[in-house]
Amino acid sequence: MINSTRTILNLDLDLLRTFVAVADLNTFAAAAVAVSRTQSAVSQQMQRLEQLVGKELFVRHGRNKLLTEHGIQLLGYARKILRFNDEACMSLLFSNIQGNLSLGASDESADTLLSFLLGRISLVYPKLTLDICVKRNPYIVEMLNSQELDLILTTSAPEWAESFVLRRSPTLWYCSADFIFPVGEPVPLVLLDEPSPYRDMIFKHLEHAQVDYRVAYVASTLAAVRAAVKAGLGVTARPVEMMSPELRVLVDTDGLPSLPDTEYSVCFNGKKENELVQTLFHTLKDYQDPWHYTQPVGGEKQWQDSELPG
Repeated sequence: MINSTRTILNLDLDLLRTFVAVADLNTFAAAAVAVSRTQSAVSQQMQRLEQLVGKELFVRHGRNKLLTEHGIQLLGYARKILRFNDEACMSLLFSNIQGNLSLGASDESADTLLSFLLGRISLVYPKLTLDICVKRNPYIVEMLNSQELDLILTTSAPEWAESFVLRRSPTLWYCSADFIFPVGEPVPLVLLDEPSPYRDMIFKHLEHAQVDYRVAYVASTLAAVRAAVKAGLGVTARPVEMMSPELRVLVDTDGLPSLPDTEYSVCFNGKKENELVQTLFHTLKDYQDPWHYTQPVGGEKQWQDSELPG
C-alpha cells in the first residue's frame, strides 16, 4: 500500500549537477574537474544523493561509474530540473539586455537547427534584435573571420574559431525512393559546386573505399541538390535531418562507405572584442552542459546599439 503521508523530497541542485557530470563523464575524477571539486567531495555528494533518494544510483565497472536502473531514471529528471533552473536564472539575468546580434547559418543548419538555436537565444535574451544571414558554409565562415557576423551555426567549424557542438547527427547516403542503384557502374553523384565540405568528404571516402563514381549533377544550392536527388538523377550524402518520404537511405550492402557524423557547431570569433557576444556565446555553451553552468558576467548591463559592431 502506498503511504500517502510520505514527505516529498527536495532534491539538492548541487547534488543533481554533480550527478549529471558523473553520468556524462563516467568517473568521479573527471566529474570533479568539471564541477571544480575534489574527487572525495564528489564521492561524498553522490553518497548523500543516494541516501536522500534511498536508491543505489551507480555501479562500478572497472574504473568507470555506470548508472543503475534507478540512476538512469533519475538522470532524465535531473537534466530537466537543471535546465528549468538555469533557464529561470538566465532569463532573470539577461531579460533587460538590448542590442543587435548578427547570426549566420549554413544551408544545412538553416533547414535543421537554426530555429532551435533562435529559440534558445530569444528565451534568455528576449529583447535582442537578431539579424539572420543564411549562406553557403564557406561564405559564413569568411564573414565570421572578417567580423561581419557575431556568431555562426555551421556544419564545418573552422579551427581558428571558438566553438561548441550543438548536435551530432549521422551522415547518410540518399537517393530517390524509386532509384535503382547501378550495380557495376560508377556511382552517379549529385553535388554542390565548389567550395563544399560535403563534396570534399564524399570524394575522400569514396576514393578511400575504392568505389568508382561520376559527377552526374552539380547544383549551386542545397534545395537544387534535394530536387535532383528526388528526381532520381543520382546519390548524395547529407545529415539525417535531410530525410523525407521522397528519399531512400542507401545501406552498407549497396557498397557505399560509412561517413563521419555531421557536427552542428556554434562558432565565435575570439578576436572580436564584444562583451555581449562573448557572454551570449559562453551562456549558450554552458547551457549545453547542465553541470557546467556558471553565472556569466554582465547580468545587469544593457548594451546600446552603438556598442555592438556589425
